[in-house]
Amino acid sequence: MRRPVPASLARTNRIITHPTPAVEGFFFLTPVAHADRVRRKVVTARAFAPASARRALVVEAADKKAVCVLTGTAGVEGVVTFTQSDDGPTKVVGDLKGLAAGKHGFHIHEFGDTTNGCMSTGPHFNPHGKDHGAPTDENRHAGDLGNVVATADGCTFEIEDVQIPLSGVNSIIGRACVIHELEDDLGKGDSSEIGTQGKTSKTTGNAGARLACGVIALTPA
Repeated sequence: MRRPVPASLARTNRIITHPTPAVEGFFFLTPVAHADRVRRKVVTARAFAPASARRALVVEAADKKAVCVLTGTAGVEGVVTFTQSDDGPTKVVGDLKGLAAGKHGFHIHEFGDTTNGCMSTGPHFNPHGKDHGAPTDENRHAGDLGNVVATADGCTFEIEDVQIPLSGVNSIIGRACVIHELEDDLGKGDSSEIGTQGKTSKTTGNAGARLACGVIALTPA
């Protein structure tokens, strides 16, 4: 025997869950020409999906944003933001103060560890095991972002790069930004002396001391 339909439901709509490959249990409101009966049916997408498609749903935000606050012991400080849409290039926008006028090497370093100041951030981020180079070189560290230019008024810059994503296996989230004392020679200089104080163009770009650094962290997009 069919139950009487509540008056609140027997109007102009019925709730039917349509099977969709991406969302389970999503309700669609469908107009009904004759409102003398209402049927509620909940259907999951999993029941209709082929076996190959029955796996966990993973959702990532299309727009991602991160921020890095740089501090140091030489009066250098500033903020760098990172934004990325989908799998496109990451845009880097920086505003630094306290730098001497001229070019300064700017890199992403492997570790987000500042327990020993900027020295504990480790080497340049280099997941592919390549030599140091310019941002436009094929043979370069992922963290090689070249030079930024400071003037008497400060240092503002914009960079776009495809090797520093904000998600995925090679994400830079949790790593560090470092601004250096000297100009980066982009791997084209002297590599005759191995060591932190030597001539190491192929690993450091001979960019000198680490003036300021900070950890890259996600922020609301």
